Amino acid sequence: MPLHAIEIILTRTVRGVELKVARRISGMPMASSHDGKSIAVLVSARDEELAIRKVWRRLQDSLPIDVLCTLFPGPDGILRMSIPFTYGVKRRIRSWARAAGKSPEEFLSTAVKEALARDRSTDAASQDCALNFLLHSCTWLDLPLEITDRLAVSRLPLPLENLVRRISTSGSRLAITGDAGPIATLVSEQELKRLDDLLAITEGERGERDNVSGARGHKSTPEKCAGESPHVEEPP
Repeated sequence: MPLHAIEIILTRTVRGVELKVARRISGMPMASSHDGKSIAVLVSARDEELAIRKVWRRLQDSLPIDVLCTLFPGPDGILRMSIPFTYGVKRRIRSWARAAGKSPEEFLSTAVKEALARDRSTDAASQDCALNFLLHSCTWLDLPLEITDRLAVSRLPLPLENLVRRISTSGSRLAITGDAGPIATLVSEQELKRLDDLLAITEGERGERDNVSGARGHKSTPEKCAGESPHVEEPP
């Protein structure tokens, strides 16, 4: 019989003795996450649905279970999630399903798919706004920066708003790098203005040093002449 990996999301942290008791009662191999808020368990069953039911049957009285979810997609490529509903919620779902002419399972499946579609649409719109910000509000440079300022293309944060927020709010710089090295450096307008101001200050200080050096050079000649012994011609 195949083994199925099920993740148990807990309502609170579970560790030590409580975890050992649950393992002993269920008779199933399990491992806790580092923060103790979720548990992975291996279940022997014919399919994912039977595996999920088995976990509920053996552990619902031993662990504070919030949600069950398969860790890997099934043969149909779908991850399955099991969420416990109160009696009142179940009654409302059945009522809505009857009104829509569907079974409760079909009604929930359709509702979830529509919600995911709305989220994807919202994310796409947010990505477009973030991309427009990058193209119109930031300056792209091809100069290398410190290694700590570089960000590999494969590690660009998702969604794109996170990158925009990091650039726009902190005024920092990011160098976008690929496998062959730096591709470009993203500099916010705030940081670009700071760099321009710093360059102006540096040039001003360099000019002042040049002026001081020139003044000292003019003063050194008469001081040296004054310090020399006067030349006196000897009488013939």
